[in-house]
Amino acid sequence: MKFISIATLLFFLTIPVIGQNPATYPKDTTLSLQEKTFETLWLTFEDNYAFFKLRNIDWKDTYLKYRPTVTASTTDDELFETFSKMLAPFQDNHINVIIPSKKQFKSTKPSTFMAEFPTDSLRNVFWTMVDHTLSKSGFGKLKYAGPEFNGKKLFGYATSKKCAYLRFNRCFVAQEADNKLDAEVASQILDSVFTNFTNSPTLIIDVRDNIGGNDEFAYEVAGRFAERKSVGMYKKSRKGGYEDFGETETWYIEPKGNPSFLKPMIVLTNDKTVSAGDVFALIMKELPKVKIIGENSRGIYSDMYGFELPNKWLVSLSNQRYYNANMVCYEGSGTPVDIIVKNTRQDLLKMIDPVILKALSDCLNFPEGK
Repeated sequence: MKFISIATLLFFLTIPVIGQNPATYPKDTTLSLQEKTFETLWLTFEDNYAFFKLRNIDWKDTYLKYRPTVTASTTDDELFETFSKMLAPFQDNHINVIIPSKKQFKSTKPSTFMAEFPTDSLRNVFWTMVDHTLSKSGFGKLKYAGPEFNGKKLFGYATSKKCAYLRFNRCFVAQEADNKLDAEVASQILDSVFTNFTNSPTLIIDVRDNIGGNDEFAYEVAGRFAERKSVGMYKKSRKGGYEDFGETETWYIEPKGNPSFLKPMIVLTNDKTVSAGDVFALIMKELPKVKIIGENSRGIYSDMYGFELPNKWLVSLSNQRYYNANMVCYEGSGTPVDIIVKNTRQDLLKMIDPVILKALSDCLNFPEGK
C-alpha cells in the first residue's frame, strides 16, 4: 500500500514508496524542458492532491509566485530549490521530489519526538531506556522475531506477570514484497510470537517511531485482536475538483491468526508513528478494550501517488483521504490518544520511560469494555 518498489529510489528512501501513475502534462508544446517540468508538477498536484484546503495551501497563488522564476536557462539546482520552496509549506511526509542517484526533498512536518531525539545515537539510547524500564518493571529479556531492516528485527517482545509487551518499528516484513504476500508472511511470524502471550492478562503494543509500510500488514496485526469482523476504515481517492472524491472503499478488521489476543490492550504512539503506523493506530482505536497512550500519531495516511516528470525526476503526493469508522479524517492531526504522555530528553537522565510506566499503571486498572 504505502510502498511500491522502484529500484532507483532505494538509495534515498527508508522504504521504496513511489509507484508509477499518470502525470498531467501542459498543452503548450513550445515550452522548454525546465518549464514543462514545472508545469507538469504543478498540474499533477492540481489534479490529484487531496488536502489543499486542510493544509491551507493556495496552489494557484503558488503558481503565480513561482512560475515566473522558471525559464529555459533555469538550472537543475535552481529548479529543485524552487520545488522545495513550493512544497515545504504542505508539511506532508508523503510529498517527495527525487533526482535519482543525487538528492531528495521531503515535505516534512515538525516532530516533537525528533526535536527531543534528533540523532540516531539519541534514539538508540531512547530504546535502551525503554528496555531498561521494562527490565526494572519485571519483564524478561526482550526476544526478537522476523528479519532485520536497518539493523532492527521486525518484532520485539517480552512478558511479565502483569502483562506482555510487543514492539514493531515498521509495517512490512520485506520492503519489496507484494503487500498481501508480505502480510501472509507476517502472519506466520505472529503465530510464533503470540504463543508467548497466552497467559498474559494485558498487552502493551509499542509502535512509537514506526516508519510505516503497508496497510495489509497493519490489518494482519490488528486482526489478532478482533473477535468479529468490523469496519476498520474508509478511504477515498481524489477525483475532479479539490473536494471531489471517488467511491468509498471500505476496509474491514477481521479475526486473524492462531492464537489471537482478546484481552485488554494499550497501544503506545508518538508523532513518529507514521503512514501505515498511523493506520494501525487508527484501526486499533476501533476495537474494544484498547487504550492509546503517548502522543498523537503523525497524521500522514494516504498512499503515495508517484509520477515521473519530463526531466525524469520522481515525485510523490497524497491523493487519498482516510477516515475512521465514523467517517472522521485525522490527516494532519494524527490518530488521537486517550492519555497524553510525552517523552523528553530528560527521560534519558534517569533511564526511565514515563510512557511505559503509565501503560503499566493502566494495565492494572483496565476496564472490561472500551
